[in-house]
Amino acid sequence: MNPGDEFRAQVEQELRDILIEGGTPLDDLERMYLYHMGFCDQNGKPVDLPRGKYLRPVLCLTMCAALGGDPAQAIPAAASLEIGHRCTLIFDDIQDKGVERNNRPTVWSIWGADQAINAGLALSSFARIALHRLKQRGIPDDTVLRTWTVLEKANLELCRGQSMDISFMDGRSVGVPEYMDMIRGKTGTLFGAACEVAAIIASCDDRTVELARDFGLNMGIAFQIHDDYLGIWGDETKVGKTANDLMEKKRTLPVMLAMKMAQRNPEVEGCTVQPGLNCASVQPEDAIAIKAFMEGIGVPEKVREMEDEYSQVAARLPEQLDLRFESTQFLMSLLDRVTDRRL
Repeated sequence: MNPGDEFRAQVEQELRDILIEGGTPLDDLERMYLYHMGFCDQNGKPVDLPRGKYLRPVLCLTMCAALGGDPAQAIPAAASLEIGHRCTLIFDDIQDKGVERNNRPTVWSIWGADQAINAGLALSSFARIALHRLKQRGIPDDTVLRTWTVLEKANLELCRGQSMDISFMDGRSVGVPEYMDMIRGKTGTLFGAACEVAAIIASCDDRTVELARDFGLNMGIAFQIHDDYLGIWGDETKVGKTANDLMEKKRTLPVMLAMKMAQRNPEVEGCTVQPGLNCASVQPEDAIAIKAFMEGIGVPEKVREMEDEYSQVAARLPEQLDLRFESTQFLMSLLDRVTDRRL
């Protein structure tokens, strides 16, 4: 068993201990949030399904080990990260009108938006409750409070990023810098918090905590850029992601770059991105035309170039940290696999 598999198993057990109370019949609220976490079907019957990559908690535990800490002590914080992340996905599905996640109907599409909000709020509370369990693992009260503050601030940044993302859908002009600021908050911040919390629990000095956070932040931004790439050019059979961002009129990084680069390439013939995405609905033939236009002006290459820039920044940061060799190897392989989706 590699470290990632071991960490995932430990986090899943912690999640069960936090979220599932004995064998009592599930009430409606429990059924919704346990369904969303992958522990039961919509009728409350236990199921054995893939429950996700647990990327953020695995990153947290790996960084803790790499910095010389005891990853077992950080498991409650890792579980809190996963619960908090899953909470945001419930709200994200409501806001995006998403009817499927991980090949299952979304919570709101089964029980309605009002009840899904209740399930999301319940998970938000469990994320805080999880942090109290750090005391059971020998973590001092002041460290627990510090990790709590880090995660709450990360949640605020995530909300800010999500608010920006929704505002981009009104068709107004959005530049690449504004978009990058959005994904820094919506995605990068929680990756950064995972590493920051790990460093705090490993009792690192402030400079090390800052460097660890920057590693996670840059890793998270690279992750989101790659996700944007897959949203248009991904192979669904390999990555489990449908490349339908153009059909859904999402303002992702490739779209932002296409609008910017098209202004510099007036000689390129074909459709322009903005009018295509501003129409009432994007038909498959429209998406094909927009995609071809993007390829014609070099958007895919530019996206990968930006992804590499953030990945390389993250890759250089461990050189400034005093890390354990074996854990560092896994940490770097985790960075590599994030952008290849081989997790």
